[in-house]
Amino acid sequence: MDATITADPRAFLEKLYNNFQHELFSEEDAGEVIDRYYAPGFLQVSDGIKIDRDRLIKHIRPVKKSVVSGSYEVLQAVMDGNRLAARFVIRAVTKRGEETENDVHMFCEMTDDGRFVHIDQITRSVKG
Repeated sequence: MDATITADPRAFLEKLYNNFQHELFSEEDAGEVIDRYYAPGFLQVSDGIKIDRDRLIKHIRPVKKSVVSGSYEVLQAVMDGNRLAARFVIRAVTKRGEETENDVHMFCEMTDDGRFVHIDQITRSVKG
């Protein structure tokens, strides 16, 4: 694992997620963005729902249509080799002006270059 990733896993993950979101809301194809942040064949299990590349793309399309801004704040992150555990908050504002906030607890495995291989996470809606 790259030393810049392991030196401060909280800062690494916060930057990664905020960059990912910024790129997703650009005009670039969502699949191309996902491929830069997720390894081929990745699997994400969020609240018991299995999400692969195709399902993540389908999830992103309506989000891009309804959300105008958002951010990730990583509160805690620890790393052991290529495994990362983190607690973070996702905040967003919709086109209707509604604010949402979700608390996320995540455990994941990453590639040596910092892409997601497997994610297990639970989420809790705090606002919105």
